[in-house]
Amino acid sequence: MRFKLRQMEVFRAVMLTGSINAAAKMLYVSQPAVSKLVSHTETTLGLRLFERTKGRLIPTAEAQALFREVEQVYQAALSVDEFARALALGPASLLRVSCSPSLATSIVAPAIVELKRQLPGLSVDWHTTLMADMPLEVLSKAVDVAITSMPIEHEHLDVVPFMRGRMVCVVPPDHRLATPGPVALAQLIGEPMILFRRDIPFGTMIARACQQANVELQSVVDVTRADQALALVKGGLGLAIVDEFAAEGQGFIIRPLVEELELVSTFVYSKFSPPSRNTTLLMHAVYKQAQRINRHIPSASLPV
Repeated sequence: MRFKLRQMEVFRAVMLTGSINAAAKMLYVSQPAVSKLVSHTETTLGLRLFERTKGRLIPTAEAQALFREVEQVYQAALSVDEFARALALGPASLLRVSCSPSLATSIVAPAIVELKRQLPGLSVDWHTTLMADMPLEVLSKAVDVAITSMPIEHEHLDVVPFMRGRMVCVVPPDHRLATPGPVALAQLIGEPMILFRRDIPFGTMIARACQQANVELQSVVDVTRADQALALVKGGLGLAIVDEFAAEGQGFIIRPLVEELELVSTFVYSKFSPPSRNTTLLMHAVYKQAQRINRHIPSASLPV
């Protein structure tokens, strides 16, 4: 057998990620090991699989054709693995989920509670993570589905919008801006602000809105998660702009922004692995929570 299973796995990882470094992270091995195996595979098969251009690997036509065949083998192997695991577990099964931190408490947790009531034997592995890390988690099968606060764009991922939200300004009850109604970004000039880092989606959205409004806000601390921002607001360090789902029920005055920074939450799963029955049930349970707060997208194309 010239093309061994380990070579297929490494080849598939490089095709999915587009680089040796990303493939190594996906497989939890060293970069030199992946590079060496890719070169060995090309030599063994007598095929040029990738063109090296500015640190990126560009698949050749032969690589694209080979990938389609390898993916069929990989999916068949996954089916065998899942079947063997189901035999070992009996009626119990496993569901692996990641979500944006801001959706954890108000949306995802109640959905998991509902799902566990339906399926008491279901084992759930759930964690929160940044959106930048979700594509690798999904493609490496570390999770079955990711639930995001904002859409993710990736050619190998299916992204299903299911809920709309918005960014809001969180104000302590005794602050001068603790009044009803929307607040404009211009009204926050001079206020100490806790803002998301500009290199993550929330931070990019806020920075772009400030630029369009010709507003420069003073950030006293940059954060990556809404719960960090809310803890600092609670400590009296300043005001924060976070998504409405994170701000819910925290005891703050929540003021919508005049600029209406809209969010679209999505389900994310691999195009190469259709959602399992348990994944589909969770997605419908999460969608039910979005309906409960009247933030759901009526035309959402959920799998059945």
